[in-house]
Amino acid sequence: MKRAALVLIATCVLAAAPPAFAKQDVRAHLERRLPTDARPGQTIRVVWSLYYVEDGRRRPFGASELFVKLRGASKVYGEGRNGRYTARVKVPRRGVTGIRFGLDGIRIVGGVESPAPVYFPLDNDPFK
Repeated sequence: MKRAALVLIATCVLAAAPPAFAKQDVRAHLERRLPTDARPGQTIRVVWSLYYVEDGRRRPFGASELFVKLRGASKVYGEGRNGRYTARVKVPRRGVTGIRFGLDGIRIVGGVESPAPVYFPLDNDPFK
């Protein structure tokens, strides 16, 4: 009897909990102009936000292991909170020719772990 009551309580709690927001619905937004004319080797500051839309309003998205990656360069982890992040990034040899924002993740298949980053669409991509 006690077990049935616990299952019923757990079911009610789960049913009442708000749904978690899926990462695939999160979008990135550049908060400052990206210096696309920066010289190779120069360090630039990238400021971005992550958000999702709920009930017609933008809501900040936060997580750890968030990064920015310029095309042709290594990823750099951002610092920040409440959906707003910054990173100092070294411009690669070919200059600033593309940018991506993502979240580190892992995939486990057959007990083997491999990197599986999630990338967020950029709503104000200066290269589109």
